[in-house]
Amino acid sequence: MDSAPRVSALIVSYNTRELLVECVASVVDEPGVETIVVDNASSDGSADAVAERFPAVTLIRSQLNLGFAGGVNRAAAAAHGDALLVLNPDARLCPGALGLLLEVLAQEPRAALVGPTLRYPDGGWQASAFLFPGLVQVFLDLFPIDRLVDSRLNGRVGPSRAGQPVAVDYPLGACMLVRRAAWETVGPLDEGYFMYLEEIDWCRRARRHGWQVWHQPAAVAVHHGGAATRQQPDAMFTQLWRSRLRYYQRFHGPIMNRLVHAVVRLGLWAHAGPAGSRRAALIGAVRRLAE
Repeated sequence: MDSAPRVSALIVSYNTRELLVECVASVVDEPGVETIVVDNASSDGSADAVAERFPAVTLIRSQLNLGFAGGVNRAAAAAHGDALLVLNPDARLCPGALGLLLEVLAQEPRAALVGPTLRYPDGGWQASAFLFPGLVQVFLDLFPIDRLVDSRLNGRVGPSRAGQPVAVDYPLGACMLVRRAAWETVGPLDEGYFMYLEEIDWCRRARRHGWQVWHQPAAVAVHHGGAATRQQPDAMFTQLWRSRLRYYQRFHGPIMNRLVHAVVRLGLWAHAGPAGSRRAALIGAVRRLAE
């Protein structure tokens, strides 16, 4: 690329070879975009597939699994763009989406980050914009009520009636365009989160610095969801709750944390299953995190 890129696409991969190829293909030919892939010690030939199919991509082969935050931070350190497009390897941008996201950054000078509408591969709507989580969300995670799961009470923000960009608390981290100036002010993702909630943490910190977070419903990305995490469901279940408890510890006071821990212990006890089962052992390990 002869001139400085306007956008650096940052993709962190772990054993998602076929989906990774689709992901890279959705951004690599966008004008003014450099693509950086960090491969987190995959064993399925993901890195070789990128090197063979996309020689112009900057490929970083990590010998260790750095986690999502660690991988994004390593990619960001190598990036040159004025904006950073964080894109999951199981997601792909639809035509025109990047331009619409860039328009929001151009029109809203305090916008640190903007996310698109997410859809499943079958076209179904996927929750993609949220309010910061609280005690209600913890309760509904453990005791789901169908009619409330996708409601605003559970932190889900639907598209505005006019279909225009709207300020939100945070997007799903599968696809988000970050202003470079905001990244440098707020700092990188917190690598204390190996997986999950790192984007929520970053958006909380951005708000403390006076930045805004936006959702652009007209921009669309397809997101399969869980392609990497479902490979190790037990470990990822534990990581999810470790991250959730870390988040509440960082951003809420002792009373809120005691309530959160109590709800977590109660909820996981209710779902533990027969004593001695693998599920009971797994949930018991997570409950101990909340003690």
